[in-house]
Amino acid sequence: MGSLGEEDLEKLVIDYIESPIIVVSDDVEKSSRALITLQEILVTQGQKEKEIEEKIKSFIKRRRLFYEGDDEKRDVMKKIVSKLRSDGYDASISKTSWDSSFDRREGCRVFRCSRKYEYINIMVTSDRDSDDVSDARRVIVDLDFKCQFELAKQTKGYKDVTEMLPTLFVATEERLKRVVSLVCGEMKNSMKEEGMPRPPWRSTRYMQAKWMSDNRRRASASKRESWFVLEEGDSDGNKTTCCLPIF
Repeated sequence: MGSLGEEDLEKLVIDYIESPIIVVSDDVEKSSRALITLQEILVTQGQKEKEIEEKIKSFIKRRRLFYEGDDEKRDVMKKIVSKLRSDGYDASISKTSWDSSFDRREGCRVFRCSRKYEYINIMVTSDRDSDDVSDARRVIVDLDFKCQFELAKQTKGYKDVTEMLPTLFVATEERLKRVVSLVCGEMKNSMKEEGMPRPPWRSTRYMQAKWMSDNRRRASASKRESWFVLEEGDSDGNKTTCCLPIF
């Protein structure tokens, strides 16, 4: 390749000086890092998680299952649990219940709420094929995971994050905690940027309680129940009651 002449060199210098300078803001960089981290968490599945997810997706597609409303959703969950149990899985519908107390230190008025949420819970042993109950761990299946993080008003960065979330989410407690923590952090940033106050039920602690509250029980009985904390005086309704108005 020949050397550049003086005119060519001068043209390159002028083009460089006149070319626009692209500045990447800190918000864009943070959003990109969040997307990359979220993608890494979502694709890092254990063998049991992959196996369960494939079975559920195949079953839903084959049976053409769909639902509208909580009652129909629970019927679909019952069918999925029945299928998983017939395949040898220790599966059940799990109901969590938790009391949330917030005070002015968290930026809101004092109130207490009693909340309930249902999802599919599966107890699996490690890949060492151990039958020891103490060696079992939870795999959580949520049919509406993505919907739990929807906002009426959101930034593009947060929209990109939520669009990456699956509707059907199958994960261990550890992986679920990481996803919820990351997404709630992005939710907080989005609401702050949009000038919206973050209500307490959008906090990481509150969101994680949907799947990992200490008060949870099986809605369908099973022989193995040692890991459950049974809730006293629980009802079958999915109602939310607040002692004081939130706003």
